[in-house]
Amino acid sequence: MNGRESDGRWQKTGAPAAKKPATPQMPVIETCLNPDCGTPVVPGQRPSAPMVRVAGSQDGARQHWFCPGRCTGIAQARADLRSIKARPAARKGGRRA
Repeated sequence: MNGRESDGRWQKTGAPAAKKPATPQMPVIETCLNPDCGTPVVPGQRPSAPMVRVAGSQDGARQHWFCPGRCTGIAQARADLRSIKARPAARKGGRRA
């Protein structure tokens, strides 16, 4: 037999696999509590806390200050995504080989 019961269910053999929790242990998005996080860069002025300068995208977005770590990672990813050029609309008739 192929490991199935006669009614199509899988046979239980050995210990059951550990189940993963249905909800993540940590929220996907947390609110940053630093008031300087995400503020625009002003020439000659530095934020009060240690922050990381994230360059804007090539489309002219301004630079901003972000908390080191998670906030900087999210901001850099967003800037990278904005810099991707949109693909041209698909032509009628599908792909060309």
